[in-house]
Amino acid sequence: MWSFIGSALAFVAGIVVLIRLFQKEGVLKGILGLICMLYTYIWGWMHVKDTSLNLKTWMWIWTGAIVLVLS
Repeated sequence: MWSFIGSALAFVAGIVVLIRLFQKEGVLKGILGLICMLYTYIWGWMHVKDTSLNLKTWMWIWTGAIVLVLS
């Protein structure tokens, strides 16, 4: 049950961060992020202080969801 909830949260947060990646970096890096979500995750944490992207909450949700799934 908890792994399903964590997976759903991680999926939604990952998609939101991926959309912000497409908007900020363009199509090529967006496709890279789509192919390798680890790139999207790292990019999100690298740009978490950029207030125009509003990533802080989404990155914490994504990280918490990963921890929830792995526990």
